[in-house]
Parts: sequence; C-alpha cells; structure tokens
Amino acid sequence: MTTTVTKLALSLLGAAGISFLSLTPARAVILVEPIVTSVNEDIFNTRAPRTLGPAILPGQIIEYGVPDRANNLLNGTGNNIGSLVFDLKTLSYSNPDSTPSFDNELVEWGDVDGDGKIGFSSIPELKDIFTNITVEGSLLTYSGGVIPDGTVFFNRFVTKPDLTPGGGIIPAIPAEQTDKDGPIRVASYYTAIPESTNVLGVVALGALGVALKLKRSLHY
Repeated sequence: MTTTVTKLALSLLGAAGISFLSLTPARAVILVEPIVTSVNEDIFNTRAPRTLGPAILPGQIIEYGVPDRANNLLNGTGNNIGSLVFDLKTLSYSNPDSTPSFDNELVEWGDVDGDGKIGFSSIPELKDIFTNITVEGSLLTYSGGVIPDGTVFFNRFVTKPDLTPGGGIIPAIPAEQTDKDGPIRVASYYTAIPESTNVLGVVALGALGVALKLKRSLHY
C-alpha cells in the first residue's frame, strides 16, 4: 500500500512539474520581412532616392541595420541586378524599460504583414520585382527578376514587434543623424546580369572557339 501511495505521489509531482515547465514562457522570436518592389511614389515625392553607386560591386557584402528609414534606391552600380541576397544576423540589444520589455530576442525571417508569404509586398501600389524567394536559415534570396541599371526601386524591412527607432522599443534617433538604422544587422549583396551585347559577345567567342577546334581536327 505504501509503495502504491508513493508511486502515485511521484506521478502527481511529475505531472505537476511538467505543468510548471509548460507555463514557463518561451523566448520570444522577432520576425523580419523584407520587400523589393517598384518605386514607392509617396516617398519619391518627398525625398530623393539613395544611390547604390558603381563602387558597390557584384558579390560585395554590405552590412547595415534594419528596420531603417524607408527609402527608394537608385541602381547606379552600372550593372543589371539579377538577384539580391540578405543574410540575417543575430540581434544584440536590450531595453528592459520598453513596452514590451526587450532582451536580445531571437530573430528569423517571417511573414510580418500576414499575407501568408515571406518577402512579397501586400501593398497593391508596390509591384514585386522578383518572382522567386528562397529562405534557407538566415539567408533569404530574391531571384527571377531584374533591376535594370539606372532604375529606381523600393526596399523596406519590417519587424514584428516593431523595432523601428522611435517605435516604442528602440529609442528614437536624433533628427540630425543621417542614418536611421535599426538594431538588427543584415548583410547583403547582389549578383549581376551581363548586358545583352556582352552575352552575344561571349556566345560569339564561344562559337569561334568551337569552329577553330573543328577546323584543326579536320586538318589532322
């Protein structure tokens, strides 16, 4: 009888322990979602686009903070952009006095705007430039589209909860400060699509090489 009572007590304690564990709040996750679309006309009418200049080469990694001040971007790289890659970095920021309080939360790509997709715009006026988006861990890749050299496009990052500076968790950035970077680090780079004339040149050179090889083989 004693053994039975003991087993029952241990079972109840075990069940209670599981219940307490289940009540322990899981660490929150910050969702981050980018969009790459056509020009945001509302912003375009208030300020000039920021320029991606020729010094930014294909494959060159640039790191910055998001969510930042939303703006249009001018592709002034001299290349047609064929894909964009974003690498989400670990967040390192704490603010116990914010509402809600915030302490080095985990970050991952996610559907912030609630349209059931990651990386696509839910705003009708903003047309998505790329048709393909792949997410592999911290890497998000846009492909299946092109941003021609000399054109303006819109790239914005949103988070859930809102980590925009001045949004309640992250303090506002002084007005005189040009950069309005948020606390989440993102590394990005682009791949270029060669001009059609260059492609034809490569094809022509390739055809010439094949012809020369064939001519040599016929002489042997």
